[in-house]
Amino acid sequence: MDTPTDVPNSTDVSNSRVEPLGAPPSQRHVTVTITARTLWLAAAITITLLALWLLISHAMDSLVLLFIAIVIGEAIRPLVAHIERWRIPRPLGVVLVFLAVLVVFGSLMWLLVNPLVSQLGTFSANAPIYVTRLQRLVTTLSQALHTNSLVGQAIDALSSNVASTLQRTFPALLSLPLNIVTGGVGLLFSLVIVLTVTVFWLMSSHRLGTFVLSLFPISSRPQVKDVMDEVGRSLGGYVRGVLFAMFLIGVLTGIGLAILGVPYALPLALLAGLTEFIPYLGPWISGTVAVLVALVTVDPLKAVEVIILFVVVQQVEGNLVQPLVMSKAVNLDPLLVLIAITIGVQLLGVVGAILAVPLVAAMQVLVVRVIAPAIRRASANWVPAPSVPDNPALPVSDNAE
Repeated sequence: MDTPTDVPNSTDVSNSRVEPLGAPPSQRHVTVTITARTLWLAAAITITLLALWLLISHAMDSLVLLFIAIVIGEAIRPLVAHIERWRIPRPLGVVLVFLAVLVVFGSLMWLLVNPLVSQLGTFSANAPIYVTRLQRLVTTLSQALHTNSLVGQAIDALSSNVASTLQRTFPALLSLPLNIVTGGVGLLFSLVIVLTVTVFWLMSSHRLGTFVLSLFPISSRPQVKDVMDEVGRSLGGYVRGVLFAMFLIGVLTGIGLAILGVPYALPLALLAGLTEFIPYLGPWISGTVAVLVALVTVDPLKAVEVIILFVVVQQVEGNLVQPLVMSKAVNLDPLLVLIAITIGVQLLGVVGAILAVPLVAAMQVLVVRVIAPAIRRASANWVPAPSVPDNPALPVSDNAE
């Protein structure tokens, strides 16, 4: 009697494993082979990540100074490139740019230091009087709101703590520009390091860029160079835009406060310009201080006028600096900026808040130009595996019941 063709012979059955008919795919056995090369690669990645973590955790201050130097270098790179077009060597162009910056900064300090110190000294001397006035205002408000017991208790608690809080906060905030100038040897040493690294970055970064490009295939080098240039433009454009915004906000705030007759207009204007470096949060800081100063030195009506002034100034900044300057350099979502500032404050304080935005701007370029296209290509090339019958070893006839 003939053997059916669809039944394997005895030799084939003895050398093969036949799964039960209708066995689910989860019961199939899959063999995963881990080679020695895979183990060595995983170990190398782990050691590299640990080394990076140790480097970041123990050399955070040095890395921050390095990043500041790179950001400053990218901000003034267009000036150095413009000077090079006049056939001036790059090192001499870098020196000329730094000399021009020092001359401008020195001139501003010569014009502002004496009146700034005078006004800050007057404010510190009159601080107890201003605290007493604010306590009276809080007491008056407390009496007006004492009809509600909960509100009255909250106002009483605020009144008891306001004196000590203002005694610490006002002098610290208004003396911030002076503390930055007279920060001591540590600040001077850090400034020298930043300026030195910035000079060498401007003179040597093109050689570093050539080395980095040589690590990539020839076909990918134009795209890599475009990404590197865009990161540099993003960092430098952001810094130039922020510096312009700081100058504009400082000048407009100083002129407005002087017209309104608010005392200590110069320190408040300088504070408004400096805090502009912290996006979205800076105007709230400087505006709150200015309103409180107007409230305790003049009257509540003057504080309302200061609020209107800051609203107008911020509208000018939002409709002039953001569209014409900042949007050409970097266009970050406000929520992303606030998240970056929050993380930066937790890690490095005020310095982290300042450096978080340019760092996120550079990361955005890498995500948009490198990571996102790679994910899209991987998704487009991915083809799902064809479905396999549950038991290919024992095919079932179409006529089987």
